[in-house]
Amino acid sequence: MSEIPLPRAMGASLRVTLWDEARGYQRLAYAVGAALILTGLVHGAIWAVTGGPIEGPLSWRKPTTFGISFGLTTLTLGWIGGHLRVPAWSGWLVSVLLCVSTALEVAWVSVQRARGVPSHFNDMTELDGALFTAGGVTIAVTNVALLLITVAAFTVCTAPAPMAWAIRGGMLALLAAQVVGIWMIVHGLGLLDAGASPLTHSMSTYGRAGAMKYAHAVPMHAIQVLPGLAWLMGFTRLSGRARLAAMSAAIAGYASLFAVALGRTALGLEPFDLLSPSTLLYLVPALLLGAASVATAAGLRRRSGLG
Repeated sequence: MSEIPLPRAMGASLRVTLWDEARGYQRLAYAVGAALILTGLVHGAIWAVTGGPIEGPLSWRKPTTFGISFGLTTLTLGWIGGHLRVPAWSGWLVSVLLCVSTALEVAWVSVQRARGVPSHFNDMTELDGALFTAGGVTIAVTNVALLLITVAAFTVCTAPAPMAWAIRGGMLALLAAQVVGIWMIVHGLGLLDAGASPLTHSMSTYGRAGAMKYAHAVPMHAIQVLPGLAWLMGFTRLSGRARLAAMSAAIAGYASLFAVALGRTALGLEPFDLLSPSTLLYLVPALLLGAASVATAAGLRRRSGLG
């Protein structure tokens, strides 16, 4: 019997895992995630039409990236739920916590931009201060949901080893991103106490030019990159041991990328400064992630009959 063509096999896998076998709480996360992504895209369209800066607390970039990023994360975590052997009630509990908190976080940022005022570090009025506090509460609820999913990923994950470790690595990176987020909040509040305005750009930098948003964003999206790579590996003819080795290299590469990003931020360096010798450290994650990606691409090429 001939092998199913690669595009058809991929499409069937997505249909089955994303929808046919999805539980109700996963579909809730899919719906909310899609709505948040759409919200981000709408803000991006407004930004494209009206123009405006890419940086600063009043940029349309903020609700755009918040909507897309939170939407992707919510949707991805819903998909991960299919690999976790949990009772239905706990799946619904975590899904509702996640969906409500991420939706409220995006709504807060969007409403404040529509009002023409900063969302973060803004206590200029009682309403602004209350919304900033509420935003902190919602992200705390999100973090509780992320912690519960991480624990489940290490204890009741039913995925094959490469995917299981991709999920675990991605969840740990996502938690690391939240820790950096807390660092950003503490840093910004310290500047406010020192008399800074919430309109200042220094709220998002550390030292001379350390981009805290960069150190926050890099680990946040490992949860898409690593499981996505593991999913692609599943369509290759690589042995289980080879796939696990490639995934180990990818996880190590992503971890080293985060380490470089975090280190440069803490030292007050720009994310990419060609005059800085530490920029060469990017070669480590590039080689590790590149090796895993090349192995996967070669395996897919052979599977499709092009190699």
